[in-house]
Amino acid sequence: MNTDNRHHGHTLRFVCLFAAIATLLIYVLPATAQQEATTAGSPTPWTHQNYLDDADEFQFAIVSDRAARPREGVFKAAMAKLQLLRPGFVLSVGDFIHGYGEGMVPLTDEEIVREKRQKVDEMLGTLSMPFFRVVGNHDINNEVSAGIWKELYGPDYYSFVYKDVLFMCLNSQDAQSKFRSGMGTDQIAWAKDTLAKNSDVRWVCLFFHQPLWLEDEKRLERAKTENGATRLTGFNEIEKLLEGRNYTVFAGHHHRYGKWVKNGNKYFRLATTGGASALGGPEAGQFDHIMWITMTSKGPVVCSIQLEGILDEDAKVNMPGDVAADE
Repeated sequence: MNTDNRHHGHTLRFVCLFAAIATLLIYVLPATAQQEATTAGSPTPWTHQNYLDDADEFQFAIVSDRAARPREGVFKAAMAKLQLLRPGFVLSVGDFIHGYGEGMVPLTDEEIVREKRQKVDEMLGTLSMPFFRVVGNHDINNEVSAGIWKELYGPDYYSFVYKDVLFMCLNSQDAQSKFRSGMGTDQIAWAKDTLAKNSDVRWVCLFFHQPLWLEDEKRLERAKTENGATRLTGFNEIEKLLEGRNYTVFAGHHHRYGKWVKNGNKYFRLATTGGASALGGPEAGQFDHIMWITMTSKGPVVCSIQLEGILDEDAKVNMPGDVAADE
C-alpha cells in the first residue's frame, strides 16, 4: 500500500476521533463548568445566582370556611388543588361542616354530626401533607358536637413548633364561653403558658375562627354608647401576652376577606373555601381561595390564590369530583 495513503488514513482517523471527543466534551461538560467559563468576567444571560433556597424558609397553606351551606364540590376541588401546589402542610380557620338545622338551631343528632364529619375527613384524607384542624362555630356549638370533636380529634386548642415558628390553633368560642364568641380562663392560661415556654421563637402564628379583635372593638364601642362595663372576648388578654413579639393572626367566619394592622402586626380574615358566598370578587372580599404563606427571616409573606386560578397540567379549572355532592 502507498505510504501516503496510509498516512492519509491515519490522519483522517485522528481528525474524526478528535472531533468526536470535542463533541462529547461539549455535551457532557458539567453545567457548572460551562457557567464558570461564561461568568469569568463576561456577560451572562441570567440576573444573578442568589437562589431562594434558604433552609429556614418554608411554605404552608391555609383554607377557610367550608360552612355554612357548603357549595357542592368546592372544598373537594380545593383538596385536589392543594395536592398540585404541595405546601409543607395545611392549616385552617374552622367551619368544616354545616352544624345547624332549621332556624340556626345547633345540631344535636349525633348520627348526623358524625356523618358530616366523616365526609369532610374523607376529603382531608386525600392530602399527602399534614392538615391541622381549627374549631369553628359550626364544628362545635353544643355538648354533643364538642364531645364528638374530642373523641375524633382530641383537644380543641393546641400548638406546635416548626422551624422556630410557634403555631397556635385556638378555639374562639369554647365551652367556658358557653359556645359563644370568646375564650375562657383555661384556654387563656394555656396560651400564657405556651407563649412563656416558647419565648425565643422567631415568630408566632395564631389561627382561630371568629375575628375576635373585631368583636372586642364592637363590644367596647357598645359600652361607650351605653355607658356601661363590658366583658371582652378574652383574646384581648392573649394580645397583651404577645406585646413586643412578632406575630400574625388568621381568622375567618364572616366569609369576607379583610386585613388589619394592630401595633405593627397583621391580622387577616379569610374569605371562603366553599362556604356560602355571593362571590362578589376580590373588590367585595368574596371569593373562594387558599392562602399561601412563605415564612421568611423577616416574617410571613402572604398571598391569596383564587381556586379558579389553579389549573392542572391539562389547564382545567375543574377537577374530577368537583360536581359531586360533598355535604
